[in-house]
Amino acid sequence: MILRKSALLPILLATVNTANAYLAQANNAHVEFVASSNGSNAGGTTEGYASTTTTSADMVEGLEIDTQSNTEGARILFREWMRTFGKEYTSLEEKSERMLVWLKNHALIETHNAKQSSFALGHNDFSDMTHTEFRQRMGLGEFAPELIHRQGKQFRFKEFIDSKVAEEGGAGAIGNSRLRGPAQSSTVERNLQAQAAPIQPTLATSTIDAADWHAKGLMGPIRNQGICGACWAFSAIGSIESAMAIDKYNGMTPVEQAQLVSTGSGGLGLVEPLSEQNLIDCDRLHEKGCNGGLMTTTFDEEEVHHGICSEIDYPYLQTLGTCSSDLCTPVPGSIVKNHVDITPRKNNALKEALKVKPVTAAMVATDPTFQFYKNGIYQVEGCGKVTKTMGQPGCNMLYGGQDTCLPDINHGVLVVGYGKDESATTDVKTFFKVKNSWGEVWGEGGYFRLARGEVDKTDPMENWGECAILTLMSYPVME
Repeated sequence: MILRKSALLPILLATVNTANAYLAQANNAHVEFVASSNGSNAGGTTEGYASTTTTSADMVEGLEIDTQSNTEGARILFREWMRTFGKEYTSLEEKSERMLVWLKNHALIETHNAKQSSFALGHNDFSDMTHTEFRQRMGLGEFAPELIHRQGKQFRFKEFIDSKVAEEGGAGAIGNSRLRGPAQSSTVERNLQAQAAPIQPTLATSTIDAADWHAKGLMGPIRNQGICGACWAFSAIGSIESAMAIDKYNGMTPVEQAQLVSTGSGGLGLVEPLSEQNLIDCDRLHEKGCNGGLMTTTFDEEEVHHGICSEIDYPYLQTLGTCSSDLCTPVPGSIVKNHVDITPRKNNALKEALKVKPVTAAMVATDPTFQFYKNGIYQVEGCGKVTKTMGQPGCNMLYGGQDTCLPDINHGVLVVGYGKDESATTDVKTFFKVKNSWGEVWGEGGYFRLARGEVDKTDPMENWGECAILTLMSYPVME
């Protein structure tokens, strides 16, 4: 059923037959917790909520919700959530307002999870934020920086039609053996068979047509970008870290590789965490620090720099600072020599590129469900569909010969693998595995799985991949 104003107060604020009860007024969401177990209010400060004039009907209008919801149970869940995430509020008024927001999000989560869906939602660190507040914090939707055509930017697209073509160079391939998938990745694929399964999640796959750099222990740690909208820097740094680790592995003898794998326990110890703050402060030609940027132009900038400092030497501050790269020593091997741009709008191009290295990608991340993604294969109707027509304000053009406006991409991520989940309970089984920068408690240990098409769509307004993941893809080549 659709929750309307008449149903709101009985659902969220109904008096329950316990010592701790909600008191509801008929015309608003005036909420207060009364009576501790001994019946005293203790001045209204212990587990107390001061009154608020926020109309809760306005907050949950249009959401489906189970009318049997236990209000007291929701209060207990909110308190547990506060403890889990270390939440504290400066006043009873703020605590009351945040609980009402949390209740709205709880209704969204419960309603979604009651449906037959390919993915589940769950509470996380963002549960007391409205979706508008979340978009503003992350620089999404209307808060995303404008994507403008980079003058002089030349895309070096590589098709990656299939493994054989990639190995032989293929159309558009650069004459560098390290850009040819199997020539670089076959040793890793062959020698890492004994590597431990992914830490989280364990992906149920029944086919060898899969790749997972996270499972192979060649990914850097999950980070949390916090209040800085520099997802582009986290995506770029993640790809560079992994590319360096793969190069280290490929530079070993077969005996050294075998010894490393045999002693590995979920990680090979080849990744050295690099500094996102280094990029945020120093890549200023195209990127805009905490106000957005692109991974492809980041690689362009890094090709003329002298490497990147370690995360320890140049720690993350969640804000734009003064470039201080001259105060630390760049990590050996962190100089970007080149990068490869993957042909857009082709699922197989991304899939084959992932046999070489993890791939940076832009996507649309504005659907409210993405804020609370917990696990499963993410697929939302219309996510990534082009919303503007040629010539309209806000129609972004980036590629030469582009035939439609770009989708409204607003978030940078790192695609680390692909596979097929035969245990999935819906028809959505094939996926790309993606690393996010919202902390380990979000999603599947900081990762998520995004629906992967096995056949490309033909409609130019819709063939940019699930949530537009096929719009802007690249990976670095290191010196």
